[in-house]
Amino acid sequence: MNATAKANPLVDFVKQSMDLEDATEIARRADVLEGMGYERTASHLREHATRMRSGLPRRHAPIRFRSPIPEASDEQWARFVRLMQVGDVAAVTPTGQVGIFQTRLKRLEDLGLVRDVRRVRRDGGAPSWTATFKPPLTLARLLSDPLLQYRIFVVSMKRYRDEVLARHRDAIGKEIEGKPATLSGLIAVSQHAGPALGSWLASEADRKRFKQTTAAYGRTTGVF
Repeated sequence: MNATAKANPLVDFVKQSMDLEDATEIARRADVLEGMGYERTASHLREHATRMRSGLPRRHAPIRFRSPIPEASDEQWARFVRLMQVGDVAAVTPTGQVGIFQTRLKRLEDLGLVRDVRRVRRDGGAPSWTATFKPPLTLARLLSDPLLQYRIFVVSMKRYRDEVLARHRDAIGKEIEGKPATLSGLIAVSQHAGPALGSWLASEADRKRFKQTTAAYGRTTGVF
């Protein structure tokens, strides 16, 4: 399944909420969404909870993304989020990437969510990456909560946006891999390469070597 066909984590969260039988829990989730800035979606969930309490038929709620990046409209941000979904909610790779957005454990460390990122060998198998999660966050909680993964993704992308504009603004507009570089493409590269963005920009060999990173750029540059 390609990235554009994968379900959106926020859409999944709302659908799961709509399927609940507990109106109080639905209302609580509405409060969470409102706190994140999704007032319209929160209103739909509260309406659904009210209808459940009154015994009226269910109605399905649409979800609207609010872009956290000034350069992206809500529609552009929603498209970018879809294109950046390359894993499953509960996925953990041997190279230390987790969840829908395949966020690196090193990035979670940068964001202050884990510590002691390291490679370990279990049961004689190949070494893999692990980390110590800072309470109350746990790996199990992260891998079971698509909305939490999305919230972490938003924080990460906002920081990458600031870093790209501070350090690599001159790359925007240049042709890279046959396409003009835009902010969306460069922060997508940052998601995969982290601080190695500068090396990726400067080295054609790196762009050929790190094919997944370059593919992410190709999918997302030009979105905003």
